[in-house]
Amino acid sequence: MGNKKVRVAILQVEARAFSEQAENKEHILKFIGKAAKSKPDLIVLPECVYPCYFLSTRIIPDYGVLGNLCEEFLKEVKNCARKFETFIAIGLPEFIPEKNLLYNSAILIDDKGEEVGRARKSFLWHFDNIWFQPYSNYPVFDTKIGRIGMFICADGRLPEIARALSLQGAEILLDLTNLVTTGIEREKWTNPQVDYIIPTRALENRVWIVLANKVGVEENSIQCCGKSAFFSPEGETVLMASSDREEILFGEIDLSQSHSKNISGNIDVFQSRRPELYGYLTLPTSELPLSKGLRTEIGKEIENPFAAVIQIEGGNKDLSAYQSKIEYFFHTLEEQEVSLLAFSQPGTAIPAPKSQDILELLKKLTKGTAQLCSIVLEEEENGGKYKTIFLIQAGNIIGKYRKTHLKFQEKDKILPGEDGFPVFETQFGNIGMLLDYEGYFPEISRILALKGADIIIWTSHFSNDEHLKICQTRSAENKVFIICPNSIGEGCNGHSVITSPSGQIIAGCLEGRKIASPATISVRLARDKMIVPYTNAILGRQPESYYLLTSE
Repeated sequence: MGNKKVRVAILQVEARAFSEQAENKEHILKFIGKAAKSKPDLIVLPECVYPCYFLSTRIIPDYGVLGNLCEEFLKEVKNCARKFETFIAIGLPEFIPEKNLLYNSAILIDDKGEEVGRARKSFLWHFDNIWFQPYSNYPVFDTKIGRIGMFICADGRLPEIARALSLQGAEILLDLTNLVTTGIEREKWTNPQVDYIIPTRALENRVWIVLANKVGVEENSIQCCGKSAFFSPEGETVLMASSDREEILFGEIDLSQSHSKNISGNIDVFQSRRPELYGYLTLPTSELPLSKGLRTEIGKEIENPFAAVIQIEGGNKDLSAYQSKIEYFFHTLEEQEVSLLAFSQPGTAIPAPKSQDILELLKKLTKGTAQLCSIVLEEEENGGKYKTIFLIQAGNIIGKYRKTHLKFQEKDKILPGEDGFPVFETQFGNIGMLLDYEGYFPEISRILALKGADIIIWTSHFSNDEHLKICQTRSAENKVFIICPNSIGEGCNGHSVITSPSGQIIAGCLEGRKIASPATISVRLARDKMIVPYTNAILGRQPESYYLLTSE
């Protein structure tokens, strides 16, 4: 695989209603012609760019008419591709008259005007569910400009879809969208998908993502935020359009950047996966522990914790001082009614024998109190060493998780855990845990959520701020709270956070400083998996189609 660069044009077009179909058609074709003057290899247009996105039967009583309109328009787009010798990806409603089915489709056309293939929306958003049929196949197309996968708008909220496309070798993922928004200033319109979800999809799969969105207002009620963009395999926003006007955004993609799945010499986002542990991803939703939780009201036995992320430096080099800091923060936060304390990792690893001293200290501190603490320490058993996160409450260890996904440098020092991803019932809801780069693997936090976790404690150890957008994404895609204490010292920068099920940062710590930051966690919010009407973060999944994620 040599270096191959692909020049891409994103057409960010104005949102228009069905009544404006003739004007819309003419405008799109002219826009394609304008972009083609710069000789792109690929032109990408948004979801349902023609005739419109809102397909109410009150407005369009006969979908046969809609289907004919789209087929005629598609012929003209194919003529454009042939004339301008460019690939075109375009989002259109697709009507199947013999089955009376309507799909929300993305169609890829080659530079000879021939159809390469189609992708159909799987995770339907809001009123999509009223007229579209969900689909459960994720094809990747091998073309002369690269291996291309496509997904549509809300599909980006499910990590399984981008992962399935990437595992099939996609070098570019095209995201055709109608990202909705709200706000009193159009210049500030945005959406969680462009802010952090799609950048995280690019990072966790180490693949280029091209996002084409509409801008403006359709039917006086559907507001599209624009911000079409190129996201690199590092999760960086390379180019982004405005939120308030039509634009053509040109970018050049180096496909070779999608070939390396290595992150900072620590993990490989594909080879470091452990698909043998991911069986929960393909279980029918009705068989999941989570299903019971979705039907169960939270009673008085569940308390909403006042939780804190705590950044402290130190470790084995200054063990006594490290213990003193733990004791200081415990008592200080106890006086502030903090009931769940998540400590950052030691800057330098504490050997297993000395780790016992830390555990005994926390057992002593929590005895006779309501506080629950988490901490990461080395654990030794039968001559093997593990990196383990412990939950301590009322003088006892009530749960622990041994790190399963090791960095390359750890494999000759510690053993991987083999007990899967446990979730522990507590008075503060169900708690799951993960460590370090495990946050980069969407499979882990998804499994914890499917097992019923309300809160995921992700104890990280990073020198950059990538954990911030990952935390927001993991919270939003699973509708759970993430408590993420990040280390300080030894090259780590802190910025510990707590994120809510909507993906918002509700508590945060300063960079590099010994500090704690608390927030109230309303467990009930994590039990409600609805995002908007008809769209449920868990029930909208199609687990039978995720077999690629559990294959070796």
